[in-house]
Amino acid sequence: MLTSVPPFVAGPGWMILAGTGYTLASVCTRDLSADYSTAQLAFMRAVIAIFFIMPLVARKGISVMKTTVFPIHVMRACLTYGGMMCWFYAVSIIPISDYTALLYIQPIFTILLAVLILGESAGPRTWAAIAAAFAGAIIILRPGFQEINLGMLAALATGILFAGVNTCMKTLSRTDSAAVIVAYVSILMFVFSSIPAWFYWTAPTWADGPAIIGVGVFALLGQYAITRAISIADARVVQPFDFSRLITAAIIGWLAFGESSDLYTWIGALVIFCASYYVIVFERKGGH
Repeated sequence: MLTSVPPFVAGPGWMILAGTGYTLASVCTRDLSADYSTAQLAFMRAVIAIFFIMPLVARKGISVMKTTVFPIHVMRACLTYGGMMCWFYAVSIIPISDYTALLYIQPIFTILLAVLILGESAGPRTWAAIAAAFAGAIIILRPGFQEINLGMLAALATGILFAGVNTCMKTLSRTDSAAVIVAYVSILMFVFSSIPAWFYWTAPTWADGPAIIGVGVFALLGQYAITRAISIADARVVQPFDFSRLITAAIIGWLAFGESSDLYTWIGALVIFCASYYVIVFERKGGH
């Protein structure tokens, strides 16, 4: 049973699933970006999410939406919408693997916020492992910084905004279930994205239906999985495993768009994996 899986295993497992979901959502977004605006893509993603989450709410009753931390839900939704707009814009103009590599700024800020705001502990060994993971990201990023464009800046902004999202989710998970958290962000995202989408609307075609649904379904999967990951274990434990999405992004990017990853990407990925493995082994021993 999932309940018998130790947090130091279940948390990273959910984080890896989240990375896969977000990568597949990026692929669908890239496919649609030539015909639809970023604002419309964000709105359609919210509509698909509501379509899947509302039956759950209806089945359990409206009382399931009761919460004592509604302002934090609103803050989380605002950060999510901003991050999603930056995300969709970035993957529309730069390779998915480059976007994924640049998004590695997110764990650094997530851990800083977890320590500064949530009061989580992080000892020297944990910071050493995180530093090694960051060094791996730098190895990957080195060729990309030869020419900085708006897509790269949008990817960096995505990482910072989603770090704020992770901090909100950790607080929300103390009182609300993962389903409630996802339901609130889906509803609020629908509200926030509806007006911008109205001004940049293009009538969807049936041929684009699978990709449109994919954006919503895969993003919802990633959202739910990352919510579960952060609610199960400390951010300093699960966040390094977000780096695993690089491998998924490289494989899917190559299969879908013919994108290729250079040697620096794979060397950096190996460094990051080793650092992440070190963190999970240390958590098993109860150390920091």
